Amino acid sequence: MLQTYKATLNGNQLEWSGEIPEVVQNHESVRVIVTILEEETTVKDLRPFGLSKNDFIVPEDFDAPLPEEVLADFES
Repeated sequence: MLQTYKATLNGNQLEWSGEIPEVVQNHESVRVIVTILEEETTVKDLRPFGLSKNDFIVPEDFDAPLPEEVLADFES
C-alpha cells in the first residue's frame, strides 16, 4: 500500500500538514521511503562587502596560543 502525506522537516522533527498518519500498533515493522524536496529560495539583496568595516578590529595576538588556564577549561 502506498500513501502520501505532506510534512515539513524542521531540524530533525517532522511537522505534518493536514492528515497525520496512523500510529503503527503492536510494534509492527513498516518499511518507509522518505523523499525530501528542497524548495529553492530567492536571494533578495546581497549585503555589500565591507558593511561592518572598522566596527571590529582583529587584535594583533589573535592567533597567539591560549593561556594555560583557558586550555585547562577545554580539557576538563
